[in-house]
Amino acid sequence: MPSSTSSSSVDRGPIRPIPTMPWMRTFGLMALLLVVLLGSWELYWRDRGFVPSINNSPGLWAETRRRVDAGEPNATVFIGSSRTLFDIDLQVWREETGVLPIQLALEGSNPLPVLTSLAEDEDFAGLLIVGVTPPLVMMPEIGYRADAFERYGSETPSQWLGHRLSVPLERLFAFYHFDTRLFTVLHRQAWWPAREGRDFEARAVRRLSDMDEHREADLWLKIDDDPEYATLVTDIWKEFVESAPPPPPEDVAREMFEQTLANLQRDVTAIRSRGGEVVFLRLPSVGWFREFEANALPREHVWEPIVASVEAVGVHFEDYEELSDVRVPEWSHVSARDKGRLTRALVGIFREQLAAAGINRPELGE
Repeated sequence: MPSSTSSSSVDRGPIRPIPTMPWMRTFGLMALLLVVLLGSWELYWRDRGFVPSINNSPGLWAETRRRVDAGEPNATVFIGSSRTLFDIDLQVWREETGVLPIQLALEGSNPLPVLTSLAEDEDFAGLLIVGVTPPLVMMPEIGYRADAFERYGSETPSQWLGHRLSVPLERLFAFYHFDTRLFTVLHRQAWWPAREGRDFEARAVRRLSDMDEHREADLWLKIDDDPEYATLVTDIWKEFVESAPPPPPEDVAREMFEQTLANLQRDVTAIRSRGGEVVFLRLPSVGWFREFEANALPREHVWEPIVASVEAVGVHFEDYEELSDVRVPEWSHVSARDKGRLTRALVGIFREQLAAAGINRPELGE
């Protein structure tokens, strides 16, 4: 007959008592060590010109996009790429017009998919300003920041909460930024020499801007004030352009552009049918970058057909001295010290051009 042994009779070996420790003192020392380490890391980055900045996250873009859904009266919306994001001073625009614009530009991205999204959104019937960066507006898809564009339609409760919990830390800590993450910093070190035969990899874009909760982005003053850092940025722009895949054959490119214009006509017509209006903006570029754009995608081949296809008002920086007379320290974005002046001039130009076209928009104020 099988026997059974109760659990109480199992030999568990000697009981090891928990030692008596000054636990509160231990936890206090650990907390102090954590504060010292974080404080040292924070001071390290502040010493290099970093300041707290809201991350330009997919969650922030989705939150800003919902301002359109809220039905703000006389909404002015900016879409485009990083030039539109960095070069427009939202507070100056509000001073001039009484309206705080909704900034939906996405760096490294084609604005036309965002235009289509707004054209399909019955809540939008305001003034849409489309920033045109020639190489990017020719891309077939949205580009680098597709994650932000997709977040608006698919954000989960946990993603929304994660963004809301992150923002207070972003306001407080300079090191709490994608560019200062430990593994990002380690990855950028030249641990190994370049090896022959290894595929070329363009360097990642370094920190370019500071941002607030309204997606007001200023070109980082370090780019203005540190020639060595500005050269690093321009070298990366050249690497990006020179390592880009070759363009499609001419007949394919022509067919793609004709489809782009057809989509543009469809979307602009939809917005105008609801009482909205669409205008176009070409912001400054200089130096090597401007020469590249002028040679690869001349104004008469891209900008002018886009504006003409929808009979829209278009403002090109080359036509206005007040839009050209600004500092562009790394070829592609206006200095934070000059963007207010450019924005103020831009409001006046749009008022004049829309009035000349017989269009009255309350979004631009008096």
